[in-house]
Amino acid sequence: MGKSPSFGILDDNDCDEVESSEEATKNLQSDDDDVDDRPGWLPDGWIMEVYRGDNGTIYQYYICPVSGSTFTMKSEVLHYLFSEMDQRFMESKNCAVGCNLMRTHEWLPKGWLVEIRAGGDNMDKMYKFYVYPPHRVRLYSKDDVLLYIKEMKISGFDTDGQCNTSTQENILAILEFNPKGLPQGWVKEVVFRKTNTGGIRRDRHYTDPIKNYVFRTMRSAALYVETGKVTIRAFVQKTSVHEVYSFEKFTHLVIVLQNFSHFMLVLLWIK
Repeated sequence: MGKSPSFGILDDNDCDEVESSEEATKNLQSDDDDVDDRPGWLPDGWIMEVYRGDNGTIYQYYICPVSGSTFTMKSEVLHYLFSEMDQRFMESKNCAVGCNLMRTHEWLPKGWLVEIRAGGDNMDKMYKFYVYPPHRVRLYSKDDVLLYIKEMKISGFDTDGQCNTSTQENILAILEFNPKGLPQGWVKEVVFRKTNTGGIRRDRHYTDPIKNYVFRTMRSAALYVETGKVTIRAFVQKTSVHEVYSFEKFTHLVIVLQNFSHFMLVLLWIK
């Protein structure tokens, strides 16, 4: 990997007065005489900035490209690197991303379900609907749901004939957020699979919002909540359930479905 070209010499007086090109060139040449090149110990990607004070003193700053942390001494940079702070920063950042994804469906009122259906000319798309079983209402967007809750108006929707909602044969999954009997944040996902005999199999998954553990029964999920014990059939989802279904209206299956279990689901529907 080549070394970063992010090396500059900035003069404090640049903000207060306009120098002629000849004077600026002279100052830069003077700075180059006083300041060494980028040090070999500074990792690739790090930014080195050099400032000249009013009294001629040279100030050097080293900036981490990951966290934006700034240091003035080599020893501080090395201590930061050896303490693996960058790794912890990235883990914290990833956690924040996960929390934002969890909020994707926080607005959905209790009792509503998310219904995922296969559609498209080659059954290569996923369509997302919001369903309220007590009133047999199916809506196509967040705005439609909010309008229904506020004014009890049912908005029509059009998928251009790409997704048939009059049958259950193209249902891929049904999601229930914050299911009864489990703490806030848990997701119940019922995945529909076609069998070799032409029937439809329903697999239930209960996903823990903290570590993305997926349990196959309500009983094993409740046991984990009470004791922290992970049953042998539990697994960790590579792609969180919130990320898989974070789209609105429709998306292409191959873009969203990253983990193994969902990929198998796609193969069973489109082959």
